[in-house]
Amino acid sequence: MIFRRRSTLTFTVLMMTLISMLLSSCSGQGSKLNASGKTFEVSPGFREFYQTLGGSEVMGPAISENFAFESLQCQYTVNALMCMNPSSSDASRFSLYPLGIPMNIREDPAVNPAQGNERIINGYGIYDEFLPLYDKLSGGLYAGNPLTQVQLNYAQQRIEQYFENVGFYRKFSDPPGQVHLLAYGSFSCAANCNYSPSVDALIINSTRKVEDQPFLSGLGRISATTIFGSPLTQPYIAADGNEEQVYENAVLYAPPGNLVDIKLRALPLLLNERRTDPGPKVYGSQNGVVFYPTSGEMGYHVPMDFDRFISSHGGMEISGKPIAEVYEVSTGVYRQCFENYCLDYTPAAAEESKVTLASLGKAYLDQLQSQSSSQELFTFSPDTVTLQVDEQYEQLSPDTEQKIEILVLRNSDGQPLSNLEADLDLTLPDDSHYTATFLPTQSDGKSSVTVPPARGYLNGSILVYKVCLKAATTTPVCASGSYILWQAP
Repeated sequence: MIFRRRSTLTFTVLMMTLISMLLSSCSGQGSKLNASGKTFEVSPGFREFYQTLGGSEVMGPAISENFAFESLQCQYTVNALMCMNPSSSDASRFSLYPLGIPMNIREDPAVNPAQGNERIINGYGIYDEFLPLYDKLSGGLYAGNPLTQVQLNYAQQRIEQYFENVGFYRKFSDPPGQVHLLAYGSFSCAANCNYSPSVDALIINSTRKVEDQPFLSGLGRISATTIFGSPLTQPYIAADGNEEQVYENAVLYAPPGNLVDIKLRALPLLLNERRTDPGPKVYGSQNGVVFYPTSGEMGYHVPMDFDRFISSHGGMEISGKPIAEVYEVSTGVYRQCFENYCLDYTPAAAEESKVTLASLGKAYLDQLQSQSSSQELFTFSPDTVTLQVDEQYEQLSPDTEQKIEILVLRNSDGQPLSNLEADLDLTLPDDSHYTATFLPTQSDGKSSVTVPPARGYLNGSILVYKVCLKAATTTPVCASGSYILWQAP
């Protein structure tokens, strides 16, 4: 195998014996609901507590009458089971019953939970869009502890996370921050309440397998979690030492101990998708395009539909810069590729499906697997790899951009090596540094970066640079060069 599989996370078969016991006292004639979904008045003893939690808007209407369970008085709402201990007068008097526990919806906590601003509870990161409602429910006091990490439920088109007492979700089609509770109460009371909740909030199959998706909580800030498609692999450690996961439309990676520092692999470049040189601006908004400059005044024309999609899904931080103009990839489908993903436009599709990410994840996975044997045997070092560097100008004026190119060759046979990234460190005359990262080398082993003009330095200043490959190796593979700032008198 080319990747390290995490421990499989599965849901056990639903055991609802406890719920049946709870419901035994509310199964009388008065608690039966007709097909129209008749509801009940909230019991007077629960009314203040119910309103504190958000009332019907958050908890849903009551779907059972008040009933006794052991020493508690309880009442179902669509989304929870409210309980009261009449003998208690402190904060423990009211509670929400842990309906999530008998559902057996649980996964192991993260070994190395993400850091940063994410809130971690017992190894589970709470999805940032769910935090306001979680806090409104007094956190763990009423929501309970998390049972899972955040998940993408493609069958029901929602982002969801299960807690002991309630579950949170947002539909893919909802605007960011529009969060609701899953229908815990209706699911648990199904045999006796006969209430049909919103399809959006249904818990259809609690025995489904949960995919391990540790990157999702770190992606909440970019509102782009749903565009990557379903995961094709469990997370694994890639050749460069990063933790990586392949999705249908993208490949996410991050340092193993810092899963909030998430980046996208440059799939269009790694898979040799169409790439063209940037050109001058010819068209504008009156032509339905936005010009993206990528090198000085040179760049690419991006259709407004693509521009809106990029802006609403994390911006160029996620997409990267365009690498080609639009072209027809198949009959009736138009594609434009950026550094990290390609966008397809299908005029004949439904409005919400006209712009989609191209499904490049499977091709990347196939390439990765086909190369795995040779990659496992090959070690990057100065003995096995040659890194050549070259600058476009040996001397240039302070107002001129410099282009630095690299070529990576395998020493054993002189063949170019593709899909390798490198870092540039340029020392300026005042001992400050300019740094940049080369895009992955192409099939010819080459890549380049453009260095902006070095204005304000003395004529005759020497700029020294160093380039090192970003390959997993104990001995860095580096090369150096220099050039002169020279303005003819």
